[in-house]
Amino acid sequence: MVDLGYGIKLAKSYILFKLGRPKLSYVVYCCTARCNLRCVFCDWWKRSIAELDSKSSMRLIDNLCDFGVSVIDFSGGEPTLRKDLESLALRARDYGVFTILSTNGTTVTEERAKSIARAFNMVNISIDGFEHTHDSTRGVEGVFRRAMRSIELLRSCGVKVGVDLTIYRANAKEVLKLFNWLKGRVDFVSFQPIMPYPPDPDMSPSLDEVDGIAEGLMKLKKEHPSYVAPTTWYIEALRDYFRCRLPRICDAGTLYCMVDPDGTVFACNAVRSSVMGNASLEDMRVMWNSERRLRAIKETEKCKGCLSQCTTAISMTYRRFPSKLDLKGLISLAFKS
Repeated sequence: MVDLGYGIKLAKSYILFKLGRPKLSYVVYCCTARCNLRCVFCDWWKRSIAELDSKSSMRLIDNLCDFGVSVIDFSGGEPTLRKDLESLALRARDYGVFTILSTNGTTVTEERAKSIARAFNMVNISIDGFEHTHDSTRGVEGVFRRAMRSIELLRSCGVKVGVDLTIYRANAKEVLKLFNWLKGRVDFVSFQPIMPYPPDPDMSPSLDEVDGIAEGLMKLKKEHPSYVAPTTWYIEALRDYFRCRLPRICDAGTLYCMVDPDGTVFACNAVRSSVMGNASLEDMRVMWNSERRLRAIKETEKCKGCLSQCTTAISMTYRRFPSKLDLKGLISLAFKS
């Protein structure tokens, strides 16, 4: 069954963008900086950012939803370390907002799986390779098996579950093998290259490996359009990304924004100077019409670009009319499990 409310919201957002009247559609809410892993390409576990209490977080959710956002992606840190996570997500769903959980999948018990499935439309679990590669990437032994067990528990509860992978040198030879192995074990797969851009040469795959990955992903996309979530043009962009010739495509502070654990709203949290305000303290309508927001967007122009799923991938989708193949894959994500 199609989630018509969500589909209508996204269609309206797309039309407004094409008419030159874009609205905020996608918010990444990094609800905690706490994390139980030590990933080689992430420094969030080193950060110390104050975390809103439940009451303030709920006020933040109300503020975002009243403003009309279509999607809230609960991220971190590791979001499942918050005991009130499901309550916050359920509040968003009461508004008809599509809720996504981005997690490392290491804390999910049978009981937690049930509550997560009730609160979220979709769960993305990070897996960066087979057991040895994933565990070494995440800095903790045993996390691959725990993540795979979480996938089983969550899917048994009826929620749509996908895998997110970060492409870098250590896992380049495993990407295609892993995605083929995961068929039937997850509902979809997604990926993005290691960041920031331009990528660190010491962490990047060889160009031959990049081309092989792109070719293999394109083949898999054509065979299983709803299984490989990213669009065909996103897949092709991997080649330009690792060759450091990627055009900058960005709508930060317009189509999407990021919220820190303390409620601070960034046009993009990769540009820490792009602060627009605080969603737990300020009305989003006032913030959106402020000079501060315009200055924040200007700050993002210092960035050379990226190929993030929560930013550039969205901009690519809005700027181009999807091909029949991509449209089939995108529509499948609006289906309830």
